[in-house]
Amino acid sequence: MRAARLLLEPPNHAGLALYRYLKEHDASKQAARALLDSIAARSIAKVYENAFERWKAALSGAVFLEATARTPLAIGLGNASPIENGLSIHHTYGTPYLPGSALKGLMARAARHYGLDEHQQEILLGTTQKAAHLVYWDGWLDPSSRQPFQKDVITVHHPDYYSGGQRWPTDFDDPNPVGFLSVKPGTKFCLALSSSSENATDWLYTAAEILRWGLEHLGLGGKTNAGYGYFEVRLPPKPKSQAELGEELYQGYKTRIERIKPNNERGELNFFLQELRDKPAPLRKPTLEAIRKHLQDWRVWNPGRNPQHAEIEQLLEE
Repeated sequence: MRAARLLLEPPNHAGLALYRYLKEHDASKQAARALLDSIAARSIAKVYENAFERWKAALSGAVFLEATARTPLAIGLGNASPIENGLSIHHTYGTPYLPGSALKGLMARAARHYGLDEHQQEILLGTTQKAAHLVYWDGWLDPSSRQPFQKDVITVHHPDYYSGGQRWPTDFDDPNPVGFLSVKPGTKFCLALSSSSENATDWLYTAAEILRWGLEHLGLGGKTNAGYGYFEVRLPPKPKSQAELGEELYQGYKTRIERIKPNNERGELNFFLQELRDKPAPLRKPTLEAIRKHLQDWRVWNPGRNPQHAEIEQLLEE
């Protein structure tokens, strides 16, 4: 027996309610409107918060974006539905989500705006013969958006014309409002990009920037020409490269390097070698190069006879 035929209230799971709890197809569409009102008024399940945290923990190496809907979102309108228009709803938790395939498709559109060459597009998007180096995960609803759904409407102004074209559209036709479910403005999603390739950090942040532009300027899902599907996106701060950290380290030592003179050279070089010897090569390089240049300007640089100079030269060559 269909759940809709039982005298039961629709469950908190929006997908189950939408696809199984429409009681009847009445001409006035009262049953559909009541069902949409019921779904829009319900909050997400409490268990979803734990699932969301587990999902983020499982993607510990990913780059996360925060995308907040500025306009209503109608993604998955073409999905099968008893009320004619569907919506992308998570099968397990009944929350709206942004399919990874849709995000990657938007990424491909936005990439054209950035003028990426063939090699760059192959890395970010892949080809028909080769997978991309990046993974575009489904965007999950942020649990802080407790009531993400709203009842929406599409109004067909000329139903007879669109249903068969037997009558020409006129100003005397009766509009036919069709209710559907959409995601309300202000709803927040968490998007994740990851890669199993080495040294892919720069590519991940490049993809995040391109995706941000697409979500803010092209929109996602259906009815974007009508203003649906636009977001405000916040990117995570990009971690500094070792070269940038090395430049910062040098700036911190710059004044002390400038004070090195022949009468204090030995003690100062001993200090710097102890500080820098065990640091990664890109991190120590700017400081050691500055020390070498300073000693060359003083005309005391002699790695052939001075063991401290020789060690600096060796560290720079590694």
